[in-house]
Amino acid sequence: MGIAPPGSPTPDWAALAESNERRQRRRRLLMTGGAVAGVLAVAGVVAAALLLRQDGPDGPRTAEPTAPATVAVDGPPSVVPSASAAPSAPPSASASAGPSAAGSTAPAPAPTRLDDVRGARPAALAPGAVLGTAPGHTGPALLLHGSADGWAQTSAAVVDTSKSFTVSAVVRNDAATGARAVVTQGSGSYYSFYLGRDYWGSHDQWVFKVQTAAGGDDGTSRQAFSTGQATTGQWVMLTGVYDAGSRQIRLYVNGAPAQTTSVSGIWQAGGPLQIGRTRWKNTWTDPWDGALTNVQVWSQALPAERVTQLWRSGGRAAGTQPAAGWLLP
Repeated sequence: MGIAPPGSPTPDWAALAESNERRQRRRRLLMTGGAVAGVLAVAGVVAAALLLRQDGPDGPRTAEPTAPATVAVDGPPSVVPSASAAPSAPPSASASAGPSAAGSTAPAPAPTRLDDVRGARPAALAPGAVLGTAPGHTGPALLLHGSADGWAQTSAAVVDTSKSFTVSAVVRNDAATGARAVVTQGSGSYYSFYLGRDYWGSHDQWVFKVQTAAGGDDGTSRQAFSTGQATTGQWVMLTGVYDAGSRQIRLYVNGAPAQTTSVSGIWQAGGPLQIGRTRWKNTWTDPWDGALTNVQVWSQALPAERVTQLWRSGGRAAGTQPAAGWLLP
């Protein structure tokens, strides 16, 4: 503090002291306020840090942005954005179409028909007919269970029974009893030909039989039987031949001739070829119980050597092309 110039009034020391005290109080208040503000700022930073980082029971959890997580659900991983990520673009058509080849795929729909090896005579499958594989045989097989809804049929007749023809199939019979049809033709009152198993009482044989006249009468049927009984649970190749020139029907079992029977001719019944059932007296009957495969039809009477060749090939090839065939490898 300076000394007052000469002649100036005497200073008011009390007023000066009071003014100085007021200045000191203001200074202390400003310093205290700054310190409080600093403490609050630090506290805010600490609180924010605590909010951003919290420790959970399984370890630290952080709210810092992270890379998108991936979740695999039966297919390629799909991206799951974090809560802090920006909305993503809508999925593309290919991404939402379903699992890729690398993931699992939905089961294919059950087949509804048997394709003809020649392409002209597909056979529709009934609901109880299952296309699959069977033990003891390589290639596709038709699995039937002796039910009324287990069969396959073409849209029209395949065989012209006024001319020579051959029909063959590799079969496994699982039924202990009952007549069982492998391949037949006809959907009117009666079949025109029947390849399968004949059964009544103690009679249990493989058979190739034909209807020789209209009217649906058992008395006009003619049969060629196997020499031994029909087997159960074993694969067998059955072949029926009609020779229009000699008017004979012949049955072969596993490529070997069984019986030859003379006939006056074969009645041309209306209706398609049937696999696994037959038409008899206006009724569908004789449902097959077991497996069927290598079903083929030729528009000719195969000679014995061709039937033997067919047997040696496992029922696949007779050395001449069939007119139609189903369930071939």
